[in-house]
Amino acid sequence: MRNSLEQYQVWFYLVAILAGMAIGWMSPEQTRHWEALLWPALGVLLYTTFTQVPLIHLRSAFRDRRFLAALLTGNFI
Repeated sequence: MRNSLEQYQVWFYLVAILAGMAIGWMSPEQTRHWEALLWPALGVLLYTTFTQVPLIHLRSAFRDRRFLAALLTGNFI
């Protein structure tokens, strides 16, 4: 299942974006509740996409201080 998730990752993102747009368009009063989750969700998705860390190993990647230090250093150089 993990391989299929990674293989079709872009399509899952596209479906999620379209679903979010549809929900926001059909029910604007619900957007207030979901808006708080937007930036953390985007941060996690961008982190996993650019570092190529599978979502299964995301927790251990955040615990690895050397990896995070190298990532932040490389980001600002």
